[in-house]
Amino acid sequence: MSLRPARRVAGLRRTLIREIFESAPPDAVNLGLGQPDLRPPPELEQALARAATGGPSGYGPTQGDPGLRERVAASYGGFARGAEDVLITTGCQEACFVALGCLLDGGDELLVPDPAFPGAARAAQAFGATVRGYPLEPGRGFHLDPGQVLGMIGPRTRAVVVISPSNPAGTVEPREVLDALVTGTAERGVALLLDDTYRDMHWLADGPAPGPPPEPVEHVVVCGGLSKSAALTGWRVGWAVCSDREFMRRMVAFQQTVLTCAATPIQLAARVAFEPEGRRGIERICRRFRARRDLVEKALPAERVRRAPLEGAFYAFVDASAVGGGRVLARTLLEQDGIVVIPGEAFGRTTAPFVRISYAQDERLLAPALGTIAARLAGGA
Repeated sequence: MSLRPARRVAGLRRTLIREIFESAPPDAVNLGLGQPDLRPPPELEQALARAATGGPSGYGPTQGDPGLRERVAASYGGFARGAEDVLITTGCQEACFVALGCLLDGGDELLVPDPAFPGAARAAQAFGATVRGYPLEPGRGFHLDPGQVLGMIGPRTRAVVVISPSNPAGTVEPREVLDALVTGTAERGVALLLDDTYRDMHWLADGPAPGPPPEPVEHVVVCGGLSKSAALTGWRVGWAVCSDREFMRRMVAFQQTVLTCAATPIQLAARVAFEPEGRRGIERICRRFRARRDLVEKALPAERVRRAPLEGAFYAFVDASAVGGGRVLARTLLEQDGIVVIPGEAFGRTTAPFVRISYAQDERLLAPALGTIAARLAGGA
């Protein structure tokens, strides 16, 4: 007999992002997956080698290595009071899953950006919750309107998700917008979950992108990690930060049912990412991506191509409606040019005309691929 899946997961499928990535030929130029092509900083690789051969290899605390938690807490200034406010997870995605699993019951509602990476929406679906998208409209430069978001909160809303820097739009929400959401969600009694996994990839000013308040705020949960800025996607180092002690205890207990604890040697090595030598390695990676961002701006200038502003992360979100929409352009680029991009429909209900272009690719491949995309947009797919 065939197994009957639970109703809450019956509709789950691989994301369109993964379907396209895994079906692409091996020689394709991949501008689809959000994975840095660069090696991690050598300081971190060496730290992992030391941890794997000379450090402990057994179970660690479910909440995570205290030394790593202390360093993560310090990186958020006054928002986290110390290691007790941090849970180490296997990547930012698991942090979001655990946080939402402790917030949502069946029939609850979650507000997410549209467009958005679908991780939070899929987690909510697995927990039997309803997902509603709030619009990131092209007319606003793909920035959220805090008044509009707060106006969508209803009696069943339990949490609002913000992704900044944005995946897929590559935009960064300003400090005043995040502050308005912090205040407004507190007044309405709902949680605010901030996914800031791209926070070091911030192109508008020096330093990380605006994030949580500089003081503890109990209804705010921050989910982040080292996958992007340190090129550690396969290491799966993530975290959830929250100053609500009771809620943190719930997340730790929930994590124990999922994976017991994150990998011990990797956590020990990840400490180095917060030390001066590790920070220098991350800064080198971010400078490389800043240069690639400039390549995108030159090849796809805003005066000729309708796209989201290039404010953070490593994505360009480009309007392909003139050539038949995102799926048409993605198919043409793959079948005729050997270039992988992701149709906008993978990220929401309102963005089928768009494609997401990841510039996490070597410049020698990225520059000609961008030229091909520009020519397709100008001359028709």
